[in-house]
Amino acid sequence: MHATLHKFPLLRNLHFGRVPFLISYLPVDNVQPFIRQSTQSSSLDNRRFIPGPKKPSTWWPHQPLIPGRRVVKLYPVRFRHKPRIALVREGCANRPFFTIQIKSNLSESKKLGIEQVGSWDPIPNMYGEQLIALNLERIAYWLGVGAEPTVRVAELLGLCGFLPVHPRSYLMAHRARIAMMKYLEKQENKQDSDNTNESEQTVDDAKNTDIHSRVDSIWRRGNEPPDWWYYGLR
Repeated sequence: MHATLHKFPLLRNLHFGRVPFLISYLPVDNVQPFIRQSTQSSSLDNRRFIPGPKKPSTWWPHQPLIPGRRVVKLYPVRFRHKPRIALVREGCANRPFFTIQIKSNLSESKKLGIEQVGSWDPIPNMYGEQLIALNLERIAYWLGVGAEPTVRVAELLGLCGFLPVHPRSYLMAHRARIAMMKYLEKQENKQDSDNTNESEQTVDDAKNTDIHSRVDSIWRRGNEPPDWWYYGLR
């Protein structure tokens, strides 16, 4: 047992999930195939390691601290304090506004980051434009340091020409194209049915304007989820 700990120093501090792994419950039988004792002496220097059996990584039994219990979930190893370029939501509940900040991968979503390198207003203005500001010099610096942009930030950097266009941008454009084609077909069918059943009715156009007959109706909140500007058209 002590020879095993000498050859495997990492076995002293094993942690599977949130439960520490005790040496008292170490499955010695599973470690013995890796060690072959010499016939001359039983010292540690005369022992040699041989490759183990061809088994998957799941053959090692995970044993928790308390006997009789089992490990339900294992958490992957995350690099601590790795910088990333992410969006931080600002504004109010019905008026979103995002700032592009340098954050740690372990920080919370709404927590302020290390440095702000841009901003994004997702609500289009009266000209149908979304305003975005980017400090490309600082973004290039942080990318050189090793910061990874999130999917949303990578999309924005791809649309502005700083990075290659993200594949999700092509997917959103494809969905928008399909939605426009369906809308035009629906309008043509509706126009044909109106021509066949045409009747003279005088109504006030200002009061009875149908928002679904507008060209931009597929972008309105009534037809699509309220977060269409964030996830794109379905």
